Amino acid sequence: MIHIDPRDYRLDWRLMRRIWRLAAPYWRLRAHWKSWVLICFGILIGPAWAYFNYRLAQIGAEQANVLVNRDAAAWHAIFWLLFFLGLGRWAYDLVLGLLNKLLEMHWYRWMTEWMVQRYLTSKTYYDIAIKDDIDNPDERIQDNVAPFVSAILGFPLMVLNTVLGMATNAVLLIQVSSAMTAFVVGYSVVSLVLQTAIYWPLIRKNFDAVAANADFRFGLLRVRDNAETIAFFRGEGMERRQVSGRLGRVIGSQMNIYYYTLKTGVITKAFEEVWTLAPLVFIYPLYFAGKMEFGTIALATMAAMQLRGAIGMLNQYIPYVAGVAPRVVRLAQIAERFDLLEQHARDSNANISIERGDRIELHGVSFMTPGGEQQLAQNVSVQVLPGDSLIIIGQTGVGKSSMLRSMAGLWTRGSGSMMMPAEDDIMFVPQKPYMMLGTLRDQLLYPRGQATLSEEEIQRVLERVCLPDLLAKVGGLDAECDWSKVLSLGEQQRVSFARILISKPRYVFLDESTSAVDIPTESRLYRTLMEEGVTFVSVGHRETILRFHRRALRLLVGGGWEIVASSSIEETPVAPLGSDWVSDAVPRVLLDVPTPVVR
Repeated sequence: MIHIDPRDYRLDWRLMRRIWRLAAPYWRLRAHWKSWVLICFGILIGPAWAYFNYRLAQIGAEQANVLVNRDAAAWHAIFWLLFFLGLGRWAYDLVLGLLNKLLEMHWYRWMTEWMVQRYLTSKTYYDIAIKDDIDNPDERIQDNVAPFVSAILGFPLMVLNTVLGMATNAVLLIQVSSAMTAFVVGYSVVSLVLQTAIYWPLIRKNFDAVAANADFRFGLLRVRDNAETIAFFRGEGMERRQVSGRLGRVIGSQMNIYYYTLKTGVITKAFEEVWTLAPLVFIYPLYFAGKMEFGTIALATMAAMQLRGAIGMLNQYIPYVAGVAPRVVRLAQIAERFDLLEQHARDSNANISIERGDRIELHGVSFMTPGGEQQLAQNVSVQVLPGDSLIIIGQTGVGKSSMLRSMAGLWTRGSGSMMMPAEDDIMFVPQKPYMMLGTLRDQLLYPRGQATLSEEEIQRVLERVCLPDLLAKVGGLDAECDWSKVLSLGEQQRVSFARILISKPRYVFLDESTSAVDIPTESRLYRTLMEEGVTFVSVGHRETILRFHRRALRLLVGGGWEIVASSSIEETPVAPLGSDWVSDAVPRVLLDVPTPVVR
């Protein structure tokens, strides 16, 4: 269950700081000077449009008076003047709307890329995944950047229009009735207080609705990503229930908002009805007393409506901010995690220090899980020189794969120091290879192979990793499909070895990277690495890979360890449980349960 900080529901300076944290990087860049020009133009033109509306209201009052006086010539002149002024304003709004949309899309694209960069830098995505304390980071970036940009861009003009609207319409209205002006101001202030009290609880309700929608989307994605496993288990019923439960939370959160607005709508509607009585008290008596012309009624009514609307825009600030607050929080949490990891890397003394050199060397390294919940191997000191090889063995749970994660810089919690080769000289190969979206060529060149390799050169590489027919099978290097489904796990593992031969790293770390291939293929793959002169460190369970490593680092329960010669580990056949039958063809596993071979 994701923990939600109660402070995330508040409209306070913490929220303002988060908005600034997300918005400032775009506006600080000199390259975005055109955006500054456009936003400043929109602000500076505001007073001119306020005066335009002021004059438009006066002209409208004049038109009503000449209409009452039956002055056709004057009425037509004013009519056409208003007509062409309306066309001019329409053209202006059209051009300004286009420019604002271009600005919005420019900021949206830049901010999305900026968020993705922070998500992928400093292993932020990995830290979020292993701690599982920030839900649906993909949805946060995809669905929340555009509304955030739109809301923040609209806010300055919203404030400006409020101020100018209040000023110009107050000037118009006070010329007609100071009492009506005082009523409008008082009414709007009371309305603002009322709306604030009503919308404050909506902050949490909106936050819950956004989170529920993201959770529902995640549930559907899980079904798609694990379709084969679900089909094997025939787990459709359970999946239907979990999706239905998430959908229920979406509907519940939406209905919660609806019922709340329905109840508060009765209050706001009753308050709005008071407004309709104001002209009856403040405007029409002046007209009937002969103190006001007919056109002035229209002017006063329109000015009062616009003044109320301008002040009423203040009422929209709370729901406006309440609506954007969840999106700010969901984006800011990713950026803040990136900042935290950057700061932690600079300041923390509880991390394993890594320096770059020409070999692998561990000096008194003690390993821990990322959250510090569990201590793994302690005070490990080992050296792997160029051309050497090492296998890490031990029971499940002693931290074999964790040690590789620490060498990769993924898990840094612990103490001691490591010397590791330069990142460009290293490749880590997991048990389940990552199959990226793209062509077969993309798979083989991942992550940094030479794009200039010819098809003949790639074919020779595939032959060396026991995939001679792969190009013919899938339709060539430019074939594109879901490779994690098209290729078996054994084929995917061989693709990983092809990546090694293409990228040519000097050091390779193999985490049970041959568990899904047969024994002869496994032998061929390791011999290929030896032929290339690659220095490799393996984690494995099958004894058949022992002969390809000079030494073994055995991790013991309780954090102990020892270095032994691989040749000293006895290869003993294993009998199936519950049987006296023994087969010399089945290798003994290394201090673990037998690993099934997938052919």
